[in-house]
Amino acid sequence: MNKRTVFMELSALLTGVYKIIDPTDKQLNESTADEYLRRLTGEFPELLPKLLDAYERLASAVPKPDIDDALLTKVQAEPEFAEPDVAFVAKQIVNIWYFSQFNTTTGTTVDGGLYERGLVWPLIKAHPIGYSNQPFGYWTKKP
Repeated sequence: MNKRTVFMELSALLTGVYKIIDPTDKQLNESTADEYLRRLTGEFPELLPKLLDAYERLASAVPKPDIDDALLTKVQAEPEFAEPDVAFVAKQIVNIWYFSQFNTTTGTTVDGGLYERGLVWPLIKAHPIGYSNQPFGYWTKKP
């Protein structure tokens, strides 16, 4: 598997949002995944690959396992996942997909760059604060 596929599958597994890898949504999500993977790799160059490798070992089995709670349990049982720093990176994968931000090991919050694409918005049935797909001034016209 390529790194993007591994990252997207692991992201779906950790977030519980399987539309990340759904064929109809996958193309839209690939650019987001590339950017998130780039930012997380830059911040966690040694820890993120450990997590991705642990997932890929399990996901490469034949037949390919379903991305579900059983696979999540297996990933969590991997020795790499027991390392607190690696588990921290797993939490940051969840954070970046939901909120388009993540924390560093020093506690600094880093912008994921795609605030409007956060998975949190449809869950809370809201649009991103301060963001709109509408043209400037749309609010002055009656619907």
